[in-house]
Amino acid sequence: MNLAATTPILIVAAAATLALGVGLVPGRAAERYGPTAVAIIGLVAAAVMSLVFWGDRIEAFEGSLHIDRFSMLLNLIFITAALAVIILSIREPGAVARRGEYASLILFSTAGMMLVGAAGDLIVLFVGIEILSVSLYVLAALEVWRERSLEAGLKYLIMGAIGSSILLYGFALLYGATGTTRLGEIADALNGSALGGEPLVLGAVVLMVAGLGFKASAAPFHMWTPDVYEGAPTPITAFMSTATKAAALAAFLRIFTAGLADIEADWDLIIGVVAAAAIIVGNVAALLQDNMKRLLAYSSVGQAGYLLIGVAAGSIQGAEATLYYLLVYLAMTLAAFAIVIIREREVIDGDTVQALAGYARRRPVHGAVLTLAMLSLAGFPPLSGFLGKFLLFGSAVEADMIWLAVIGALGSIVSLGYYLRVLGVAWLGDRRPSPAERGLESPPLAGLVTVTSGLAIVALTIAASPVLDACRSAAESLLAA
Repeated sequence: MNLAATTPILIVAAAATLALGVGLVPGRAAERYGPTAVAIIGLVAAAVMSLVFWGDRIEAFEGSLHIDRFSMLLNLIFITAALAVIILSIREPGAVARRGEYASLILFSTAGMMLVGAAGDLIVLFVGIEILSVSLYVLAALEVWRERSLEAGLKYLIMGAIGSSILLYGFALLYGATGTTRLGEIADALNGSALGGEPLVLGAVVLMVAGLGFKASAAPFHMWTPDVYEGAPTPITAFMSTATKAAALAAFLRIFTAGLADIEADWDLIIGVVAAAAIIVGNVAALLQDNMKRLLAYSSVGQAGYLLIGVAAGSIQGAEATLYYLLVYLAMTLAAFAIVIIREREVIDGDTVQALAGYARRRPVHGAVLTLAMLSLAGFPPLSGFLGKFLLFGSAVEADMIWLAVIGALGSIVSLGYYLRVLGVAWLGDRRPSPAERGLESPPLAGLVTVTSGLAIVALTIAASPVLDACRSAAESLLAA
């Protein structure tokens, strides 16, 4: 079984259970600070253990889990996102009302994501996806006094169930074609076989791309994203936009780049078309948005398209670029959402673009972070977002998918229209006080998350070489026999 290798996952799951129990302990101090403290300590401990297990692959539960550099790198992404969201949620109404349940659900969702990143079996991967999804269904609807939050939870539940059903059907067809659910054995069964191009395998590929496309918010499977992102509590929106997308991309890489590498000709074009559709739909639709959460939702659809370029390339270079861009995307998106969370506490309708009018001049530090986030999301050189897209487009060119790289470059140009609009409002907008000021104090550590995210964008640019070495090492471990 090799239970010791699963220590990071077990720590997060145990912390989730403990946080729920601590929230029930009588006493104001335990109820108020206990679940958050347990969650932070558990996540930090899991991050430390993920670094300890950074090395050659260790298989657990007879190959059902792969503890390797790929899964450990993803663990750090999931844990960082969860830590940031818990800190940003300290004074959120939903978190305050249900501290124990809130922290516990975030940790259970994180544990599910870690299962997905380490999955060596289709059943384990599906269980991980369901654990992370069910927790997020509840979190999206946690503010029960808000109609939009309830609507977000219901829509996410319905669309998530549809996506999971489609994905499971795809897994069933792949099992029918290969006779196994182990990804390593699936790769062996397809190696040198005549299964490439078979209707059963093609059907499995299409259904799996569609099912994972729902989870990654990639067009044309993105229809739930804007409404859910707008209605859910903003810290949970940030969590879905970063960690959930990373888990979906981990599943894509595990299944296609590793498990189905020998039939790449059957799926590279399909994923490439989905990537192109996501880039076009996401960037064009974002131009029309006046709500920051909806704007960032459509932006995330476009970003999913960029990330899928690395999957469509089907190579170590593509996987390396995808992993590096996931790190960059985590920093950029957390920075943007941290600004929105802070602004929501200051003014009514703080999640609108207009609420940022003149904000950068009043708070230059936050304005600088917002500028870094928007320009990096747009792929403005020389920021890390530009480097990540450059690597993704390069992997597409090396895979003879020049058309996809061209669409990606054009999408980045279009995205300047809405990213620069946000910066224009923030720096040049009317700075007169709004009559709808709320005057609520921002979470004390929200500023720390904001500044840290901005510094991470810069650090991933300056220290790109060692980070890329780590990403390449993780990509190579993904493809290790």
